[in-house]
Amino acid sequence: MSGHCIVCGLGDVGYRIVELLHRLGETVVVITDEVREERLQTAEAFGVRVIVGDARNDRLLLEAGLESAQALIAATNEDLANIEIALDARRMRPDLPVVLRLFDQRLAHQLETSLEVHRALGTSALAAPSFTAAALGDAVLAGFTFGSVPYVVGRQPVNRSPLSGCATVEHVAKRFRLLTLARERPGETLAPLPSSEELLLPSDRLAILSRKRDWDALFSPPSAPEKRPVLERISGLFRRGAAIWLEEPLALRIVFLALCAIIPLTVLLLHVYFDLTLTDAFFLTIATLHGEITGNDTGPGIKLYEILLMILGSITLATVYSMLTDYLVESRLRKLLGGPPMPKGGHVVVVGIGHVGFRVVEELVALGVPVVAVDADPDGFFLSTVRAQAPLVSGDARLDDTLLRAGLPHARAVVAATGDDSVNLGIGLAARRVNPDIRTVVRLFDEEFARKVEQALGVDAALGSSRIAAPTFVAAALFSNVAKAFVLKDQLFVLQGRKAGPEWAGHTPASLSGVHILLRNGEIAGDSPLAAEEELIVGLWRKLAPTWSEQVGR
Repeated sequence: MSGHCIVCGLGDVGYRIVELLHRLGETVVVITDEVREERLQTAEAFGVRVIVGDARNDRLLLEAGLESAQALIAATNEDLANIEIALDARRMRPDLPVVLRLFDQRLAHQLETSLEVHRALGTSALAAPSFTAAALGDAVLAGFTFGSVPYVVGRQPVNRSPLSGCATVEHVAKRFRLLTLARERPGETLAPLPSSEELLLPSDRLAILSRKRDWDALFSPPSAPEKRPVLERISGLFRRGAAIWLEEPLALRIVFLALCAIIPLTVLLLHVYFDLTLTDAFFLTIATLHGEITGNDTGPGIKLYEILLMILGSITLATVYSMLTDYLVESRLRKLLGGPPMPKGGHVVVVGIGHVGFRVVEELVALGVPVVAVDADPDGFFLSTVRAQAPLVSGDARLDDTLLRAGLPHARAVVAATGDDSVNLGIGLAARRVNPDIRTVVRLFDEEFARKVEQALGVDAALGSSRIAAPTFVAAALFSNVAKAFVLKDQLFVLQGRKAGPEWAGHTPASLSGVHILLRNGEIAGDSPLAAEEELIVGLWRKLAPTWSEQVGR
């Protein structure tokens, strides 16, 4: 066996990588020490060789054909294990392209330079821009930075966008400074546009590469903050008060309600028994609640009643004071710790501050979008860092109380990014129940299930971090200088940053077969001859076979 790819790890990310390589027609050998039985059976059924064991064992690497492999991808769930596998592979075969999975992106950049690792990529770092874009309502498929300039790749229907006034692709590029990648028409596959003079139809959908600032200016124009009506603000205060009320113990709530019922009865009693005015009766009632003695010439029944009222009043006032104290102390601590205040509306609620959730919070904060983080574990690994960037709410986001404390009724979107698909789905449905107009983004591993959820349950976007990240891992193993890769229908799109070498110098972009020049020195690519050393972003396309689940379905 030669020219094959070795994948270490068959978890969520590794499984997607193996499937995508197989769909590209590549031969794959897997080394994994832990594997779910159904994944093992599926991979072997499609001709993938699986070696069960620790990939840090030199013998297993040699058994997998390391000496003749074209690339190795270390994609286990442990960063240190991936680093060790990469070191072993480089020691045994220094010329082998090695791609490893690593959460810490600063360490990843150091490893790419110091150890000459081909690429070190983070699943959450690759997936977060797509989750962020989905939360903000953009049809964005990928985001990346090239030459310190952020770019996005998205899909837009011609008839519901500023593109509707354009007749040709050339007009799109000139008028909107958008870099068109491909066009999808009803009944046709998504394919690269053959000519800048290609006519656009209202039913077309375009896959577009654009600078982030140009995309935002066209498809996500900033809107002036609207003043909330007085009644809506009062309603929000009542909802917040209700959330605080529900946090108190049930026994104290019962005592408080009992006291609220007793107060008017006491006022009436004093008014009749002592022949007092209603004002004086109310004054004496409140004084009694605070433990003041209202009179000594009353009978034993009235005195016992006053004693009971004093006890109930003391308990209730202590409860009210504790609620106010908690609120004031929480606000003061937030100021002392440097945490931002709770936004009044228009924010994104991110639930599940794990690897993906943490990256999504960072992305939103960098974009200037207000965020509220929610996590059920008060001792989560990333919470101390997130607390300095956004308000943090502890609790189960499937409960209305937690969602109310996170300000969900006035939020623009919710991102459910926990590690449990069923929990994420429950959060999405609970959020839609509390706020029917909110945009819901949930993290789901299974692609077919995600599609059904979007269609049947009204979830706006069901994404999988492993599905988003896998194409870039695969492209980085097969190509050099990959900026980003993603799947559109049955095509793998690879964005490659490179220089125009001697083999391209003097040729026009249109004369190059198999590639599409998208950017030249940061500008939209014209058709003038290429000069050596020009900085380019190149688009590559690879046809994909059906997914494994689709093939099994057939």
